[in-house]
Amino acid sequence: MSAAQYRILSPDGHSREDGRADVQAGDGSLVLAPDGESVLRIPFGQIASVTEPAPYTILLGLADGGAIELSRLGVMRTQLLAELADGRADGAAAAARAVGQPETFSGIAAAVPAELRVYEDCLLITGDGAAERISFSFAGPVAVREHVLTLEVAGREPLVVSRLGSRTSELAGLLTERLREARGRTSAFLASLLPGLDPMAVREAAGLLRDGVAVPAADLDRIHPDLTHSLAMVAALPDRRDAVTALARNTELAIGFRQLSSVRRPAVGVEPWHDHAVTPHIGQHETDGGAFAPGLALAFGYGDGYGAFGSYWAFRALGAGMNGRGPRPMATRPDVTRGLLTPATEDLSALTVTGQDPTVLAFALGRQAGQVVYEVLNLPDPPTVVFAAADPAALNRALDGAGFRPGAAGTVTAEIPHDDHWAERMGSLFRSAP
Repeated sequence: MSAAQYRILSPDGHSREDGRADVQAGDGSLVLAPDGESVLRIPFGQIASVTEPAPYTILLGLADGGAIELSRLGVMRTQLLAELADGRADGAAAAARAVGQPETFSGIAAAVPAELRVYEDCLLITGDGAAERISFSFAGPVAVREHVLTLEVAGREPLVVSRLGSRTSELAGLLTERLREARGRTSAFLASLLPGLDPMAVREAAGLLRDGVAVPAADLDRIHPDLTHSLAMVAALPDRRDAVTALARNTELAIGFRQLSSVRRPAVGVEPWHDHAVTPHIGQHETDGGAFAPGLALAFGYGDGYGAFGSYWAFRALGAGMNGRGPRPMATRPDVTRGLLTPATEDLSALTVTGQDPTVLAFALGRQAGQVVYEVLNLPDPPTVVFAAADPAALNRALDGAGFRPGAAGTVTAEIPHDDHWAERMGSLFRSAP
């Protein structure tokens, strides 16, 4: 907890409140506890930016347009900035549904200082402004030139990262590895979903159906005439199959899959190494091997003068020295036995679209006259969502970046629940389209 001078600013820049307060960042929010006033709790997701407009002053831009200014933090300023960065990154990862545990790097991304977190399925970039999620399905390849990393990204300019120092090659290698692993999971998932499909067709379909990417039915059916129908029937809940049929009949249908949770399993079975032959012997120094016989002449009998001391102690260290009480036994060879290690692996069999808690989201996009219909196929609760959008590919990227939360991906014009009136309302929607 830090003590600070604070000001709460309205969206138009006017001061609403000021004074002295305790400030703490953690557990998903920033807590401002003014002296004699009510506590203000701000979730990290509501903090749009963190800047330092003046030395030793932190300005928090809020999602509603307002701001909080913190000053006179003293030595706790650096710690608070670090806690805010970690908290905002954790919140952004949760909102974007990033999969797995991250590897963290610091550098200059898009010409501003940023933290880069590499997850199993995406690269998450957090800086002073809003966080950005770059899915590996929309990214690649990776190039490094003169310590500057460039990552190609669909639908936007390439991402350029610099000031990584000695970790430039490490980040490039990790991104390349994660890109390869993501494509491997897609291939394994499709092979298990459609075991009757021949390997070359699975490979071609996996190249299109990357994690989170919706592929038009026409492209899938060029691989196999029944591929779209088979995928929809296998992935969709029984009461959603009519929805897929309606979308296929009235819109330009696309099918996609998106991994929801990690299937990586940590390494197990390793034991810390210790030398079984060496045991503590504090207080047990009165042994034959550590005693000298009376008189130093015997000890110095290995040569003339002081130059012989080195040879003598070398022999003693090897257990071959002699003293007046007999030979010192040789030390037992250390037992360096280690436990068996099962390395970290991916449980690809855990990738499934069925059951009450599937690890893969199955979804469909239907384009029709300036609007795109978004339908979740394997979860019972989400309604049909209609977006005002002309480009399904751009909406697809926006959905992926928002963790497939429709409200954060674009302009929603309708939400149609799956009740007894669903078919009627969808029919009205299709008929009203120009």
